[in-house]
Amino acid sequence: MKLKTVLSALALASAALATTSAHAAFVIGSTSFTGGFNQPAGFTNLPNSIVSSLSAFSIDPAAFGVGSTGSFVGFVGGAAVANSFNLATPPTVLFTDGGFTFTLTSYMPVVPVAFACVAAQCTDGIGFSGFGTVTGNGFQATGFTMGWSAQGSCNESVTANNTCAPGATGSWSASISATGSQPNIQVPEPASLALVGLALLGLAATRKANKA
Repeated sequence: MKLKTVLSALALASAALATTSAHAAFVIGSTSFTGGFNQPAGFTNLPNSIVSSLSAFSIDPAAFGVGSTGSFVGFVGGAAVANSFNLATPPTVLFTDGGFTFTLTSYMPVVPVAFACVAAQCTDGIGFSGFGTVTGNGFQATGFTMGWSAQGSCNESVTANNTCAPGATGSWSASISATGSQPNIQVPEPASLALVGLALLGLAATRKANKA
């Protein structure tokens, strides 16, 4: 009877966990964000580099969400909040919009586009691929991949070639795709741990019954 009781409890725990998972789906879909930099604080390497030499990004918090698909439709779009970040110290929350929070956890090597001036106009750029976690709106924490890039521009100085005159500007954009699965690093949920515990109890009870 004890073995049947343990197995019944295990079955009930499995059903409860399955029901919980059914109501907490992973995020599936894509979205994009655009925005600018805090000026002039965002450009620390002027006059001969705007964004290409940055590793810390002083971002204007006023951002814009566009092009949402899948689970993001109806949530992400329009006014969003972007956060300044430093690539040397992930994880960091990059964006919040419509109840979703996007946290960068790791990234691939940064690719700069060298500063250059042509016909009195100077430009440069920078970009990287990132990985992270999106949470919110009742969904399970879901992994995402991201392409992030920024572009800088300025008028060339009339007194020093290949340098910026005052008034440099910059913009950035991020394209995010939810993976529809767990982030790379997952901590077991309490419900999962409880289910494992019940399974071990069931195994112990079965061994005792066999010995008897």
